[in-house]
Amino acid sequence: MGIPIPSYSEIIDLIKKGATVEYQEKIMKLKEAVLQLQEENQELRKKVQELEEALSIRANLKYEPPYYWLETEGKKEGPYCQTCYDKERKLIRLQDRKDGRWTCMVCKVTYYDRSYRPPDSGGSFGAFT
Repeated sequence: MGIPIPSYSEIIDLIKKGATVEYQEKIMKLKEAVLQLQEENQELRKKVQELEEALSIRANLKYEPPYYWLETEGKKEGPYCQTCYDKERKLIRLQDRKDGRWTCMVCKVTYYDRSYRPPDSGGSFGAFT
């Protein structure tokens, strides 16, 4: 904190001496210091909240190959992109392609679950009848 905070006794002494300009300056410095402390307090509260959220996510995040699930209050949410979370600690919900494929719209990785079946190629390439 850069602003020196005047003491209560300093201000009272200035008032008793009749030094109105000086005590008003001290009060202004005091107000500036209070504002600076309020801003710092707000920033610290925000940082604490972000850290608490990160800890909560870490405690409730479960890796079930090939992606992550978030389990809170008995509910399973997701799946989330393993690449985005491992690289940048970002929970990016995967998009269901309805055929066992899941795609991340941020990093463009596609994941395949156990229900995925590759498309049948038809088996007769280049054959003419």
